Amino acid sequence: MSATKDPRTWHWTRETYHHAVEMGLFGETPRLELIRGEIYLKMPMNPPHSIAVTKATKALLLAFGEGFTIRPQLPIGLSTDGEPEPDISVVAGEPDDYVEHPSESDVLLVLEISDATLAFDLGLKSEVYAEAGIAEYWILDINARTLEVRREPHGKTYRSTHLYDDTQSASPLAKPGAPISVAALLPK
Repeated sequence: MSATKDPRTWHWTRETYHHAVEMGLFGETPRLELIRGEIYLKMPMNPPHSIAVTKATKALLLAFGEGFTIRPQLPIGLSTDGEPEPDISVVAGEPDDYVEHPSESDVLLVLEISDATLAFDLGLKSEVYAEAGIAEYWILDINARTLEVRREPHGKTYRSTHLYDDTQSASPLAKPGAPISVAALLPK
């Protein structure tokens, strides 16, 4: 008998992923993201999640102000064959400064809003953002009404983690004088 091998998976590069989308391989393109060469189907967005995206976008716009772009639900290009679409990313500069999707070196902060995807956001997404060297990763847990702030990427982890409840505020590394209330990010 011959030895059997496990089935192989297809590794998608950012280029092959874009080509497949352009060719219509996915039909009416569902909400997808490319992470470490694998394509993930994104969860449908429920009303509390939508409210949190809207409120967090507004709060980050106020905190960061001129000279920064707040990018809700838009891709960032990672060198690890990834193109995740975080709920919100913050980059320096204006939208026209980016002819391509911003890369990991452009991203100052990533915010994921979690309800049904908490394990994914705390696990694989955190690893991917840490590997990419993204300085600050925030996870807003709608159900627990908390904000977890991860900083100091090292390998696949963040060395610093701090949990804030909805009575507290957190300040972004890039704007330390602009505290953001956790309650201002959450649906009522």
